[in-house]
Amino acid sequence: MNRPEVICHMVSTIDGKIAGQSFTAEGLEPYLEFYGNTKQKFEAQATAYGASTAKEIFVGKSEKTFKGSSSITDESDYICGEEAPYFVIAIDPLGEIPWKSGKPEGRPGLEEARIIVITSSHASKEYLDLLRDKGIAYLISRGTEFRLAEPMEKLKSIFGIERISLQGGGLVNGTFANEKLIDKLSLVVIPFADSSSSVPTTFETGSFFKHPISPLEFKLKEMQKIEPEGLWLSYERK
Repeated sequence: MNRPEVICHMVSTIDGKIAGQSFTAEGLEPYLEFYGNTKQKFEAQATAYGASTAKEIFVGKSEKTFKGSSSITDESDYICGEEAPYFVIAIDPLGEIPWKSGKPEGRPGLEEARIIVITSSHASKEYLDLLRDKGIAYLISRGTEFRLAEPMEKLKSIFGIERISLQGGGLVNGTFANEKLIDKLSLVVIPFADSSSSVPTTFETGSFFKHPISPLEFKLKEMQKIEPEGLWLSYERK
């Protein structure tokens, strides 16, 4: 395979929600602990997040998004940090995360990790200048529709990344699924249901999908109860 293997690793409610009031409820600790321990078993070299999730984790939810010019950039990829022991990959097509540092902050164990941003030609020159100033590598997806296939190949050929743990949000998971780039699905199901229509699910689509979405089919490989009432489902793509 000329790209990294991708394992989508998520926690969701019974009805597929990945955020909301259920995630502030008491009794979540055993499920979240299982989730963290399971990720370690993947032996991934990188974790990938969407722009909103990465911003919330590493910069702060309350921080304003980065705003630059609206002109289309013709700049090339910027490569640095190839020898890092671990990578955090931020999928940020519009160039919105206001990075404060060239290394991911706010997550223990990632002190020596490096950031790679996958963006598009819609990212402003000011944003790319910010990334270079912070020592953050970036790969640019060009064309009228944001695509991940070519940047994914570069993650393997340039940075040597063999396996990625994909951890949302729903839009970035949907983008990977849309391009058939998810190889395995690891789903921790917590014993709650959330009927709110405004809460995101494990896989979402947006207006940037310009063609019909075809289903991505999986086969169940393993199932395990997480005491007291949770469930772990492990799938491989058919």
